[in-house]
Amino acid sequence: MHVQLKAVTAAHPAAPKGTAAIKHLSLEIRAGEQVAVIGPSGAGKTTLLHVLACALKPLSGTFELDQRNPWGLSTQALQTLRGQLFLAPQVPPLPPRQRVVTAVSAALLPQMGAWQALKNLFIASHASAAHTALTAFDLSEKLFERVDRLSGGERQRVGLARAVLACTDGGAQLLLVDEPLSALDPSRASQAMATLTQTAATQGATLVCSLHQVEVALAHFPRIIGLRAGELAFDLPAAQVTPAVLQTLYGDAAYEMSEPIGVTDEPITNPIPAVMHCR
Repeated sequence: MHVQLKAVTAAHPAAPKGTAAIKHLSLEIRAGEQVAVIGPSGAGKTTLLHVLACALKPLSGTFELDQRNPWGLSTQALQTLRGQLFLAPQVPPLPPRQRVVTAVSAALLPQMGAWQALKNLFIASHASAAHTALTAFDLSEKLFERVDRLSGGERQRVGLARAVLACTDGGAQLLLVDEPLSALDPSRASQAMATLTQTAATQGATLVCSLHQVEVALAHFPRIIGLRAGELAFDLPAAQVTPAVLQTLYGDAAYEMSEPIGVTDEPITNPIPAVMHCR
């Protein structure tokens, strides 16, 4: 899916009125490209992904997906377009008492009718496809486990398995992944990135991923976009993102470039609800 933004300004819903999270941002991402978005906290990375997911309407500027303005479409056409997008938030919105197979199968909801979607809550009609997606993240044995019995890292990998299923079986053409490695150890993080990038390449899907771990972004993505204070700091091939370029991007927040990847081995007893904008 082709993405184009021209002078787009947008505000995060939680921000004070009149505070823009991204400002006059112009970008073009060709269909099938894989792009990492980096920058210090508050740079506007999450807001950018929400704009691309048609979950947040720009305040100004032009935003197009495959040369169409999503916000100029009819309600039905916009809903159909959203079925081709997948937004994976940093904290996967997984109902705690839901089984993993149901949570992963939710990637296929845009293809289901109302009755089939309701039936899927009780009968795992897509267990085989969910099992395949989980296997890519070494979680196949958790297929029928309850979500609230998983560790934080396992929950995050379940969310990524849902993204993979959305791409392989659900028809998603644009994958938007927000900080997917916060609860993964380095080995799992590398595996997750390799799986996501390989899946997107195989399916011809566009992949945009925001990352705190700069070294992971440089290792797995050919193109790096740097955001700072809501503005485009640079848009470069990974090979041209030098230490000097990164120092300019992060400034006093340079410590964030090497932010350690967290490891959460204990089950989450009181998960915080999260809004699910796409699937």
